[in-house]
Amino acid sequence: MRKIFSIILLLTALIPTPAQTKYEMRAVWLTTNWGLDWPSQPARTHQETINQQAELCNMLDSIASMGFNTVFFQARIRGEVFYNSELEPWSPLASGTAGKAPNYDPLSYAIEQCHKRGLECHAWLITIPTGSNKVAQRHGTSAVSAQQKHLCVALKGEYYFNPGLPGTAAYLAQLTGEIARHYDVDGIHLDYIRYPDEAGKFPDADTYKRYAPIGMTLKDWRMNNITHIVRTISTTVKAIDPTIMVSAATLGRYTSIEGREPITWACTEGASQDAIMWLDSAYCDFITPMLYYKGESYTPYLIDWCERTKESNGIVAGLGIYRMDKKEGNWSLGDISTQIAESRLYGASGQGCFRARHLWQFPELAILLRDYFYTTPALVPPMRNIDAPSLAPIEQLYVHKDNESTILSWQPVDGAKRYVVYASQNDSVNINDTSHILSTCPVDESNSDKSQVTFVIPSATPNYHSFAVTAIDAYRRENTPVYCNAP
Repeated sequence: MRKIFSIILLLTALIPTPAQTKYEMRAVWLTTNWGLDWPSQPARTHQETINQQAELCNMLDSIASMGFNTVFFQARIRGEVFYNSELEPWSPLASGTAGKAPNYDPLSYAIEQCHKRGLECHAWLITIPTGSNKVAQRHGTSAVSAQQKHLCVALKGEYYFNPGLPGTAAYLAQLTGEIARHYDVDGIHLDYIRYPDEAGKFPDADTYKRYAPIGMTLKDWRMNNITHIVRTISTTVKAIDPTIMVSAATLGRYTSIEGREPITWACTEGASQDAIMWLDSAYCDFITPMLYYKGESYTPYLIDWCERTKESNGIVAGLGIYRMDKKEGNWSLGDISTQIAESRLYGASGQGCFRARHLWQFPELAILLRDYFYTTPALVPPMRNIDAPSLAPIEQLYVHKDNESTILSWQPVDGAKRYVVYASQNDSVNINDTSHILSTCPVDESNSDKSQVTFVIPSATPNYHSFAVTAIDAYRRENTPVYCNAP
């Protein structure tokens, strides 16, 4: 292992660092289903609660240190949740008992801890699946398949919402609206927002006969059903808080590509995901196609996504880093490196890595991200089509020395969600040069008296001469920079 690390460090030192991108979503899926990423143990006692929280904090520390800026935290698995809900029962993975709350709210805690580290936290929800027979049995009358029996259908031991029923969109909008109202989330991330893998056997013939307009094909009707759900969720969430991003994880391939073998399982073939329209209609702020393939099964389809969405720039390439596992494909580090490079080359607005624990399973990948691809901080791309005033510039920016440290201070800006500190060893700062980004600082919510914001630059860092500070609003927009020089 030490030899492998040495080789990686040597390569990252010899190969020129790729051009860094100032605006780039760098996301990771943090899976709670089956405790795959977290938690490793339920919180049944006070000490186990402390251990569970510490485990999450350690993960977030590591994620932040690698250069990520966004976490998709799995808040709803299949009919069970990791937050206080009036609609659905607690997962037993949280407290050790099905339907029982732990001694804290995991989603609230995850949001708080992400924000402390400058990370966005998007609530990731499994949508159409509502759990297996086993899940239904352990929750009894509280199970989603029991509470919403009129909306659910069974298929091979699993329950699903029937997308063709009018009440399905309303229920899922109510569920996501509950999170938007009660939690300071940065986004709602929709997963399994599609017909199941067994779509050809999905038992909705009666629903189609009853609700489909005369002459509409089953394929078009199903496509309209999923779009209606996405639109209803988005409209509900945006009415509560327009700064919350709505996104969807879709199949990796949008459609078949001319000149290549036709695909039977793609967004438009089988899954009924009209994802390009979701972006064009602003129902989604971005899409994360799960491009868990490589070579010619990855690159042409990435290009297709990016070409179709040039106006919205709303594609975050979903990368299957789990494929590096010998049992999952035995991919090389070079496979992932190539995919990140190509996502930048072809115009994607970022990357999403599935999933968190594989960042620790493959330390060489963490090194590659931290020391090669994510060497400077990146800002989450701003939201589109925003009709809201921009933040005022910061005021009273000062810099002074104190015991060999350099201290910046300024007056807080109303509406700021974070600040960006730029620094240069030269006489001027270029805010478009990512090497000048020193830090993205979360707003201290405890600073209720609106006292000065301070940022300390340790003495061990380079001797910076010029500085700039900007504020980022809830729409991820950066205001006009203010500059100052060291005395």
